[in-house]
Amino acid sequence: MAFGGLKGTLTGNGVSIGASNSIAGSVVVAIGDLVFAVLGQQTALTATTASDNLGNVYTATNAGTDAGATTGRAYYARVTVAGTLTSVAVVATSSSNNWAGFAAVIEGPFVISPVDANIANATGDITSPFTCPATGTLNQVGEVIMCWGTPDTNATWAASSPNLLAGQATSSTLIQAIIGYQAVTATTTVSPEFTATNPTVTVLGTTTFKRDNNPVTSSKLPMRPPEQNTTLHLVELKLQPAARSELYMQPMLPPFAKND
Repeated sequence: MAFGGLKGTLTGNGVSIGASNSIAGSVVVAIGDLVFAVLGQQTALTATTASDNLGNVYTATNAGTDAGATTGRAYYARVTVAGTLTSVAVVATSSSNNWAGFAAVIEGPFVISPVDANIANATGDITSPFTCPATGTLNQVGEVIMCWGTPDTNATWAASSPNLLAGQATSSTLIQAIIGYQAVTATTTVSPEFTATNPTVTVLGTTTFKRDNNPVTSSKLPMRPPEQNTTLHLVELKLQPAARSELYMQPMLPPFAKND
C-alpha cells in the first residue's frame, strides 16, 4: 500500500455517552502509521483524552468545538507500538447525550512530529457541499490531509474528489462522525469538501500530516563487516629439552611444525 492509503477503520456509537467510549475494529498497524479519530457528541462537549489498546499516545488537534446541537473533537497518534489496533477509547463525562466515533488508519511513514497545518474548526457551512477549513500553503511536498465533520443528521455523506471518504458513524438522527482523507504531492492550499443532505448544524475540521521523506530502513543501515576467521590453532612447543610441553593459543595463524 502506498503512503496515504487507508489501511482500515474503527467505529463506535451510543445513545448515552459513557466515561470511556470505544471506537472499535481490527486494523494491523505499523510504526510510522497515522491513526486519526473523531468523536461527535450531542449538545455538550465533554471529550477529554484518547488512548488505544496498544498504548500509542494520542493528541487532540485542538480543544474541540461546541456548535450547540452537536460538538466535535479530533485526535491523532503516530504509531510507535505496532500490532493489531482493536479500540480507540475516548474519555468523556457520562450523560444521556448520544455520541458517534470514527477512526481511520493511514499508511505511513509519517515524521515523528507529524502535524503541519492545524486549522481552527468551523461551524458555519451547513449547505452542501460542506467545505472544511482550507489548509493554507503546506510546508513540504508529501502530506496527508485529514478532514472531518460532526453533523446532527443520519445522512450518508460523500467526499468530493480528490477528497476520499474513510467512512462515518451514526447515532440515531442526532449525531454523526465523518472522516475524509487525501494524499497530496504539491504544497498548494486545499479546501476539502463533502456532500450530503443539509444538517441543522455541524462542526468541520482539517489537519495535515507530514510524510517522512527520509525514513530509516534496514537497507540504509551500515553493513556489518564480514566475519573474520577466528580459527585458533594449537601449537605445541618444546622450549628446552628439560622443559615440559605447553599449549599456546594463537589466532589466525597456521600451525607450526613440531620441533624435536
